[in-house]
Amino acid sequence: MIIVVGLLVAFVLLLVFAPRGTRNCRWRERRSFDRDGERYFHCAYCGAETWKEGDAPPKRCLRDAGE
Repeated sequence: MIIVVGLLVAFVLLLVFAPRGTRNCRWRERRSFDRDGERYFHCAYCGAETWKEGDAPPKRCLRDAGE
């Protein structure tokens, strides 16, 4: 019983403290696209597209950014 309560508390805390800007975004990198060290990322959830330097995907939703 204590494990179930602990899991419930952990889930609620994740919902409260999760960054809302990227909660639903699922960034996918297209490795075949590359331009001068920048990589192409496409969000499978909202459809946003962007070029970004480095290996890490964007940390926020770019749906309304117009990029």
